[in-house]
Formats: sequence, C-alpha cells, structure tokens
Amino acid sequence: MEIFLYSYENIEFRNPFISLRLIVWALFAGFVIAAIMALYNKRVIGSFVKDILAQGCTSEKDAKTVIDLGYGTDWFIKNALRTDTVLRRLVVRIDAATESNQDADAEKVESAESSTKKQKSRSPKHEVIDFSTAKFYIPEELKYRAEVRYASRGTDVVTFFIGVVVLAAAAFAALFVVPELIQLLDNFIGTLR
Repeated sequence: MEIFLYSYENIEFRNPFISLRLIVWALFAGFVIAAIMALYNKRVIGSFVKDILAQGCTSEKDAKTVIDLGYGTDWFIKNALRTDTVLRRLVVRIDAATESNQDADAEKVESAESSTKKQKSRSPKHEVIDFSTAKFYIPEELKYRAEVRYASRGTDVVTFFIGVVVLAAAAFAALFVVPELIQLLDNFIGTLR
C-alpha cells in the first residue's frame, strides 16, 4: 500500500484539502472586504464628516446642503445619509418644511442623539430625501465622536495594500503549515495507540 502525502492513519477527513483551501480563502476574502470597508469609511465618509466640521456646520443655523458642501453628485455620500448608518446617527438633517415651520422648531428634542433616534423610528430604511433643500449638520455634542470615528489616522491605501499582501502570504503559508500540523497530530495519536 502506497502512502500519499498528507494521508492520515488516525484522523479521518473527507476531502480535507478542498475544505482547507475553501476556509483559508474565505477568511482571506472576508479580511480583504473588511479592510475595503474600513478604507471606505475613513476616506469617503470621513472626508464628508471633515468637510462638515471644517465649514462649521455644528448647529441648525449653520447647516448646509450636500450641494453646498461639494458632494452634490456623490452617490456614496447621499446613500450613507439616506439609510440607517452610523453616519446618520451623527449627522442631523433639517428639511426645508421643518426649517420654515417655527412650531416644529419649538418641538425639537434637546439632544441630537434622541433626535436621530426619533428619525430612525419614524423613517423607512430608504426614505426619499430632497438633497437640494435638506440641510445637514453635526451637533456640537457629537463633534468629538465624529472626529474620532472618522479620523484617517492608520487607514490609508499603502496600509491596505501591505495588509492584503501580508494576509495573502499568511493564507499561502496556512495551506502548507496546517496539513503539516495535522500530520504531527496524527503521528502523536499513532504513538498513543
């Protein structure tokens, strides 16, 4: 009987190499997708938050439209402002109808967090927003949280590519090291019998 490379006498796997490859590459793909999302949040969404804060939009009277902020054609920013995301928990929206109605201004909630929670419970997931008239601002009490959350420190394109290369090397190494470790375990079990 000929023994093939990585055939285990004491441990039984059904097609271990295909499943090992599948697991390793699925983990690699998951880490890469997570890194892309982190880069997107820090670069795209973060630049919007920095622009809101740089232009002094920290109260209702200083609020500006997406067009005024220079993101009139940016679909990613409009989508992030439309759906229930972390950005919408930090950025408060003022509609044109609400802005002109003094009674509605008197009924506004004291804190911005409770205001955004009310909007969340009332609004559907993909609400229709007129971005030409809707104004946005980050309240003063949420300014620090926004700055910390969207700070670009540590997340840049070079770090992303270095991380992908290191993860790819680790994935390739795992494809060769894990079978060797299983072989060691198999040999250890064989010596106990």
